Amino acid sequence: MTAPRSQASRTVRILLATIAVLLGVIAALVGGILQRLDGNSLPQSFQYGCGAFGATVLLFFALFYFLNGNGNGPGDGES
Repeated sequence: MTAPRSQASRTVRILLATIAVLLGVIAALVGGILQRLDGNSLPQSFQYGCGAFGATVLLFFALFYFLNGNGNGPGDGES
């Protein structure tokens, strides 16, 4: 009965990755639009949006990793 659990775990990982990417896209759009409205050029706004996307996805991947119980730190009792 390990196959259904493994499949469910994989599905959850895919959904969490999709959530992280979608939140990154939202952050990129908001950041890019705000930069463009501030008077920056289109390439600068695009670059700012890409940075916002990367930072947001990285943040949520780290958050999901920690919440999954893998980010206990050095004092988790393993030797």
